[in-house]
Amino acid sequence: MRVGHGSATLAVPDGTPLGGYAARTAPSAGTLAPLRVGCVSIAAETNRFLLVVAELVGVNADLAAEVRRRLAGVGEVWLCATHTHSGPDVGSGPGGGTTPSGWLSAVADAAVAAARDAVAAETDCAASHHSGRLDGVGSRRGADTGDHRVPVDVLRFGADRVDGVVAVVPVHPTVLPAASSVVSGDLTAWIRDELQARLGGSAWVVVVTGAAGDVSTRWTRHAQTEADGRRLAALAADQVAELVAAPGRAWTADDGIAAAHATLPLPARHDDGDRLTGLRTEFTGRLAGLTDDDPAGRAAVTALQGVEAAARRVGGPETVPLELAAVRLGGLTLQGIGGEPFLSLRDTAAPSVLLGYANGYAGYLPAAADFASPGYEVLISPFRPDAAERAAGVLHELVHRTIHGG
Repeated sequence: MRVGHGSATLAVPDGTPLGGYAARTAPSAGTLAPLRVGCVSIAAETNRFLLVVAELVGVNADLAAEVRRRLAGVGEVWLCATHTHSGPDVGSGPGGGTTPSGWLSAVADAAVAAARDAVAAETDCAASHHSGRLDGVGSRRGADTGDHRVPVDVLRFGADRVDGVVAVVPVHPTVLPAASSVVSGDLTAWIRDELQARLGGSAWVVVVTGAAGDVSTRWTRHAQTEADGRRLAALAADQVAELVAAPGRAWTADDGIAAAHATLPLPARHDDGDRLTGLRTEFTGRLAGLTDDDPAGRAAVTALQGVEAAARRVGGPETVPLELAAVRLGGLTLQGIGGEPFLSLRDTAAPSVLLGYANGYAGYLPAAADFASPGYEVLISPFRPDAAERAAGVLHELVHRTIHGG
């Protein structure tokens, strides 16, 4: 197995509209650190898989298709977003969207540059898969249950020393608030920087966002500032570095790389107007006496935003396309969902790793049980309660195809 890594920057000029927050009104005004597009290339014989990860709020299906078109013949290509809410507005929204032509070109240029550098840097490499938990970094954001632990998957490349790491972290990178107008990769970028420092600086690090639909730093952060974001990142990096140093499950792609894709058309959800009126009243009542700075107040504010989004959905399209993908890298399988899967969709049966925000963006994908107590994520989701179960079924079929063909 050969593995390589490449990286390219993505410039965001001042005055650029930013994506991610409905309440944001100001365009970009400064950059904490340039956004990056990273690529990990994994090859065996004549087969190759390219995992491209962009510091964006989302990647639409048209953007993923453009990157694949430009890299045709190089290998199987996935394009994922980290889901930072401090990057440019690239047209991602519930139900899918179209990427503005300027960003279509700029992101594809950066993706191709990173991919070509990764392929050129490929060297023989051993790999291992490490599973564990992060404590104190993120938790379910609907309410504080006191459980601030989330699962993490880490792919280590290198035997005697760590050559590189892919960390799959299921936490929304949304430390910086809607009031912020600086460009930043937010939590995922800070985890990358902190982890790279702990691994000695020579190892490359790519942080991918996993099943983060219902997980954020709402109940673990002390403030919505860069300083507190870096505190959380340091906490995550300490735990990931410890995990990487422990024995993992060795795997290799030497016995084959196989991929399968599907676009699943799911029925769109249209909410009852009277029900939405009742929810609007309920969440307005919860907000009384609270502020947006209070985590419970933030939950009520976003729930109200979800109610309004659900009301605007009346008369919309009848189906929503959801991009699904699986790739078998010998002894390891990656599953990709083009939206925001909830943590309960993560397949705990190793050796499988779930990536969110992959190859498209259709919105939140809650589990059926979450519809019983709707919050922001459920209300703004364009899907019906059975959507997650149907998506999981198709993913299992895709995984089967990568193993047995067909």
